[in-house]
Amino acid sequence: MFFEKAIPIEARDAYRRDSLAGALLGLYTGAIFPFVGFIARDRLHASVVLISVMTAAPFIGNMFALFWANAMEGRKKIPYVVWSCAIARLLFVLMLFATTPLRFAVLVSVIQMIATVASPAYAAVMKEVYPDEHRGRIMAYIRVGLAATTFASTLIVGQLMKRGNVDFTHIFPIAGLLGVASALIFGTVKTADVDPNHPDNKRTSTLKFLKDTLAILNEDRNYAWFALSVFVFGFGNLLVAPLYPVFQVDRLHITALQIALLSNLTTVIWMISYFYWGKYVDVRSPLRAVVINVLLVSLVPLNYFLARNVWMLVPTAIINGVTMGGVELGYFNSILYFARDGKESQYQALHSFLLGIRGTVGPLVGAGMIASLGHWGIDMKFAFLVAMSLMLLGAAFQLAGVRNRY
Repeated sequence: MFFEKAIPIEARDAYRRDSLAGALLGLYTGAIFPFVGFIARDRLHASVVLISVMTAAPFIGNMFALFWANAMEGRKKIPYVVWSCAIARLLFVLMLFATTPLRFAVLVSVIQMIATVASPAYAAVMKEVYPDEHRGRIMAYIRVGLAATTFASTLIVGQLMKRGNVDFTHIFPIAGLLGVASALIFGTVKTADVDPNHPDNKRTSTLKFLKDTLAILNEDRNYAWFALSVFVFGFGNLLVAPLYPVFQVDRLHITALQIALLSNLTTVIWMISYFYWGKYVDVRSPLRAVVINVLLVSLVPLNYFLARNVWMLVPTAIINGVTMGGVELGYFNSILYFARDGKESQYQALHSFLLGIRGTVGPLVGAGMIASLGHWGIDMKFAFLVAMSLMLLGAAFQLAGVRNRY
């Protein structure tokens, strides 16, 4: 595997398996997710409300993260990653029948909700198989391979959809099967056996687990401040998430090939940026990485506000490429930075729960805001400025945390 010599010997076996799973995941991801919003709006003429529901779906799933985390306490975590991802991706086979906007939206929403089961377990697996001092860089190397196959997959699918000789109802099922294969290969990563009868692995009642997890916000004030900053920033970001595909299709008249080209520009920069962010997170600080990235992401709605044609979205593609890796590695490793030993799944579950609240409410509030702007005769693009203001406020909280609290 690429970069294998840079991986500590004790982590190489996991790295090989994780890398192969990541390469297949890239084929799955690149063939589907750059085009979901476009297909919903352009091909199926889905409403803003349906697009908002699809946007909120993974976050609705995240709201159940506390229950998933409790269910997997004292058990091996990797099966929860494997089977939730495999089942979710297998459901893309049903895209053969998703010929109406409602069917399409429901199927995409259900798939994304099921996939969220993996989140708390994945954090614990990464904590176990990769050393703390190398985790950021190892994850970055894996994401480089994932990005490369995402690039190829997106380009091929964009060309096929442009020519019109292959429909998404055929592409998505094939991609879903590749995603299932990725999940099964990830399941071969070796983790330690867990004795559920050991006193340290005894599960508590669901109510006690929920109380203990939510108590983290009171006991760990630094994490509470971090969670607040993430909540405010994320709410602003998700407020206009349903508006992006609507604006692209209705106002900028984007095509499938243009989506593929912009997405691949993002992917190339994303792939390169991982080398920087992986090292930055390990050597400097994941918290500093978060600050830098949220400030950059705050510029995206401004770019949409100013855009007059598709190619004016090139700055957004570049910003997304720079920040995708930084946000992922920054947030993920920030959670592990705050988490006490043995509490990684609990912290990740709390993070996912809060993510779920803002992600469920944000897109729906955004849809209401867009409708209200239209009712008052105000251009819907002014919603982008509202979102940017909230995002900058969240970034200010992040900056204050890094400078004065953590």
